[in-house]
Amino acid sequence: MTSTLPRFFVLIASALLTPCAAMAQSGAEDGEDIALTPETLGDVLSCRSHPGAFAFASALFLEDKPPAWMRKIKDDKATEGMIGLYGFTLAKPAALLGEQVTTVYFLQDWVVTLWPRAKALAFIQAQKMERAPIKATEQYYRFIDPDSGPMLGAFEPTGGALSAMLAKAFGAEEPSKAPPSDRLFVGCNYTTASQADFLAAAGQADAMTGAAAKDIAKSVSQPDRQ
Repeated sequence: MTSTLPRFFVLIASALLTPCAAMAQSGAEDGEDIALTPETLGDVLSCRSHPGAFAFASALFLEDKPPAWMRKIKDDKATEGMIGLYGFTLAKPAALLGEQVTTVYFLQDWVVTLWPRAKALAFIQAQKMERAPIKATEQYYRFIDPDSGPMLGAFEPTGGALSAMLAKAFGAEEPSKAPPSDRLFVGCNYTTASQADFLAAAGQADAMTGAAAKDIAKSVSQPDRQ
């Protein structure tokens, strides 16, 4: 359980630097013969297709062969500072539970879009998501299957929070606390874990984040041992 739960928590996932390719490798067989269409991507975003998530991850991060209707986003100011996040614009829109989507992002086991805060909060309310008990960042959740997931979720861009965490770990002056983000990521997390495990870990997420930052600082400060 411990090794999979950081994939739920975006700030920890960023600190651990685990690539999206891990999801593709872990489910390569499940992703075979899945059509990479906007309809399939919509099912992935809507927590309706675990095999579809693997198929897209494999095509994008193992084979480097995105569908012609997907184009990689470069120099995205809205997600500046986030590590391990890969974004794509969609020439053919997908649908997240009926809402049109023209951009999609992959981060660990997350497949999401980025919406203005007001639209995202309305969606969160309509889908009856709850606020996760995490102080370091804003995150919402609703499990499709409480025993094993997937989890419909939303979270704020974490570039600023990650910078603050690392500044503290390295003993530098922390930047002033930023106001709430004007955008939120919304989509699906395909980590295999129960809602009970998620909530138990969420109570420890802030401590886990601090520990991850210390591990990074320690690894950087140690001399290279060849």
